[in-house]
Amino acid sequence: MSRKDWILHNIMAGLFGVFIGVAFFCLMVLMFSPACAEDLPTYRCWALCEPGSEVMIRERPVKRSAAVGSTVSGAELRTDWEESGNWIHLVDLNNETGEGWISLDYVVFDEPVRLDLEGAVKGKGRVACRKCIDGKVKCWAKPGQELTVYWISGEWAVTSIGYIRSQYVEVP
Repeated sequence: MSRKDWILHNIMAGLFGVFIGVAFFCLMVLMFSPACAEDLPTYRCWALCEPGSEVMIRERPVKRSAAVGSTVSGAELRTDWEESGNWIHLVDLNNETGEGWISLDYVVFDEPVRLDLEGAVKGKGRVACRKCIDGKVKCWAKPGQELTVYWISGEWAVTSIGYIRSQYVEVP
């Protein structure tokens, strides 16, 4: 290969590399532009907390992050299903950024039913009452112990003594 052919070959290879780089950049811009982000699917979820309390929505998926809002039990929320540790990303929020993070300790994916009924603990032995969904045990309830059942959603019930798996709660 002559020197002239070698130089021409290297120039063409360089131009081809630049072309591929620019094409890749344009593809990335199109894929991650806000117009495409609006087309991503979102999913329903609900906040589930004790009556009279609120769940904080954070700027980032850490407890020390700034609060960008809050929500009450039973409120329907939207998520794009992005998770980080024990946090899930919310979208379509009514705040400045339209997004935030909520702890999975207070989120359910089955629509909760508000009961506010007197009930009782059922089971063959003691039943764990938790601080939040799948959280640490805060006390133990005995079968037949009376309680108020505020909300039920899927496998969880929010009661006057804490979060209990719904299979261990009996309401009339």
